[in-house]
Amino acid sequence: MESKSNLFDRNASYSCLSGLVGEGEEEEKLPEPRRSKSYSKIRHLEGLDYESKNLDVPIVVVSSEVEPWSKSGGLAIVAGAYGYEFAMRGHRTMVVSPMYDDYPGLVWLADKDVQFYGGNHRIKYFLLRKEHTKQAGGPTTDYVFVHLDCFRRGGGLYHDQNGEYGDNLFRFGLFSLAALEAPLCCNIGGSTYGDKCLFMANDWQAGLVPVMLAHKFRKHGTYQHARSIFVVHNMGYQGAYPWTGSELENLTLPDSAHDNLFFTYPEHMRTHSLDRGHCINLTLGALITCDRVLTVSANYAHEICTDEGGFLMQDVCRGKGIYLAGIQNGIEDTWDPTSDTKIAATYSAEDLTGKAACKKALQQALGLNQEEDTALVGFVGRLTTQKGVDILQDGVVDWMLRDEGNGVTGRVQVILMGNGDAHLSEWLKTMENQNKGRVCGYAGFDPKVERLMMAGCDFLLMPSRYEPCGIPQMVALTYGTVPVVHATGGLKDSVKDARSTDPAVTSVANGYYVLPLTSDKWKEVMWVALETYHKNRPEHTRLMKNGMACNFYWPMAVQEYEKHIDYTMGDPPLYKC
Repeated sequence: MESKSNLFDRNASYSCLSGLVGEGEEEEKLPEPRRSKSYSKIRHLEGLDYESKNLDVPIVVVSSEVEPWSKSGGLAIVAGAYGYEFAMRGHRTMVVSPMYDDYPGLVWLADKDVQFYGGNHRIKYFLLRKEHTKQAGGPTTDYVFVHLDCFRRGGGLYHDQNGEYGDNLFRFGLFSLAALEAPLCCNIGGSTYGDKCLFMANDWQAGLVPVMLAHKFRKHGTYQHARSIFVVHNMGYQGAYPWTGSELENLTLPDSAHDNLFFTYPEHMRTHSLDRGHCINLTLGALITCDRVLTVSANYAHEICTDEGGFLMQDVCRGKGIYLAGIQNGIEDTWDPTSDTKIAATYSAEDLTGKAACKKALQQALGLNQEEDTALVGFVGRLTTQKGVDILQDGVVDWMLRDEGNGVTGRVQVILMGNGDAHLSEWLKTMENQNKGRVCGYAGFDPKVERLMMAGCDFLLMPSRYEPCGIPQMVALTYGTVPVVHATGGLKDSVKDARSTDPAVTSVANGYYVLPLTSDKWKEVMWVALETYHKNRPEHTRLMKNGMACNFYWPMAVQEYEKHIDYTMGDPPLYKC
């Protein structure tokens, strides 16, 4: 997880972005939660034919972050999308998240005293009710924020410069309990959500929701008709903490929960000779006790069942059998080149003229040479080894920029943007300084520039070592920017490889796979991509148009969620104490 709660860090601006990211710029007001137009655009409604059998069952989304109020990464975007899209489909929808700050427009809703960690704690609930249409009785989302003093920190959501907060088990354990109490004690619009609802618990921070539902509530006669879905956004983060022996008592859980939460790390992963490897693992507990596991792409559901991608949870994931599935996340339809007012010119697959204008505007804005026929290659993402930036650093960018007289390399400009590791940030700055007019290296992040890149670049690079879903590649495809990706997770699901030998794949190809993930292999694939761009433009244009023909918008994904909600509500509880 990112340590920053706000990735839009203007203080990180660098030279090539000085015209776009102004010092002393007035702070933007907190934006409204999701203003999607998905359901009013006919072309987005094709294939939306599933009718939920449980529209009367409220959905309670439990997430440690939700945009626009809190964000460290993609989880916040997805939680915000759940809140909007389920309501638009007709479900009574609540999103429960911590109240990290005093957000504008909230009203007090309820107080609840609970016993936790050996003492009494008063939970305060605050509400922002968002009506998505002007029609009376139209779709509404209830954003419920849990006010607890432990969430008021000066650093990030989960850690600061000194590392992870030492009381995170307490913080998110109490948050999970608060989320389970919310449908019972929060009167909204004249009624509570009640005893029959579907909890969608997201990642380890909400991992105790299924555990407490099974061992604390359902065991004592509450939520007999409720069910839980655990959504895995990133198995690399599991909420594991040393086992001292008092965890169950602190969490007010019975001894029967021991085997669901207790985990022993293998010997080679222990820190010292006296380390027995015992821990409490919130993801383990959620995987065992939930009624269904969903991941954020079909391929990632497969990967978490493998030794390479399971992060020691692969056996538990395999054990879920038919109760494990993957659904590719969606993107908001504010990402639409035919109507985007924040890019230099709109365009479509039928008329790509505007994309050339977007490229020119991007080059001008970032101080790059005005060269129409140069391939403009972009990277935007966290500067970490998970995102594979070191692969690009290992000679790939230098090779692309080097003119060897072959008509392919050397005819390239590169934009690199992201927050993260200090040495990678310095590399970005060095690359720009050594290649003025050909490279923009920005150690920071700005959403305005990201949007301009999606519209103006010819290629988007995503060398992620693992990527549960990935959103940038779907946006790039929508904007006719050809992605070059490591064939992993959701990248493999959404990108179709132009180098495939399968005619069924090549007919819909929209990008390029790199496998295995090495710098030499990346150069090999980039050679094909750049040669196609420079010497076979009709083929490159075909890939662009295939990408723009894809439908990655949220309504398509949400109806898949509805199918799994119906499966889950139609079955008895999967886990029995």
